[in-house]
Amino acid sequence: MKNLFTLIFVFFILQSFAQEYGKEGYQEKRFDEAIQSLKEKEFEKAAFTFYFVYRYNKNELGEIALKKSDSILPYAQENIKKKIIGKWILTESGSNWGFEKQKDTLIKKVLIIDLDEFSFYDLNLKSNKLTLTKSEKSVFTKNRDMTGLLFDFVFSDKTLWSFYYDEKTKILRQIMTGEDSENGRDEIVCGNLEFKYTKKE
Repeated sequence: MKNLFTLIFVFFILQSFAQEYGKEGYQEKRFDEAIQSLKEKEFEKAAFTFYFVYRYNKNELGEIALKKSDSILPYAQENIKKKIIGKWILTESGSNWGFEKQKDTLIKKVLIIDLDEFSFYDLNLKSNKLTLTKSEKSVFTKNRDMTGLLFDFVFSDKTLWSFYYDEKTKILRQIMTGEDSENGRDEIVCGNLEFKYTKKE
């Protein structure tokens, strides 16, 4: 399953785009919507919409839109980082084929996220001791996904991960979306490995 964040994010934008696709003034209208998103500081939406304008028609307006998308991208990525900062306890793991809850043991898996790093720990509930098992720099891939987004993180082993915090369920989702390479990226569209976390206060 393509990562949920991308599906939800792109679905609602493209749903509004589809009704008038191809009609006169369509590109200009999408460009104006991107400008409005930028004014409202919805940087993720603005970056995506400007890039959509470029892909729709690579004319003069499209080239302007691409430059705007590229200039907004760092702000959009910074927003994504800020939304997932915190201390998280792993509760489930699996894929769209099914999930398994974490066993009730003395050792819990903990993920601590700050602006620059992902740190993975084992937490001993008896001693309350954290043992670092792995750390990864907070770095975004430079290879666009199939929708044109650049919102996935690349780990040291070249795996690509989307992190999405669901405000309604209060769940952080870590979803493997593919692998990075010098020649681009490989997409995983079904059976994506996924981890679910709840926030530790």
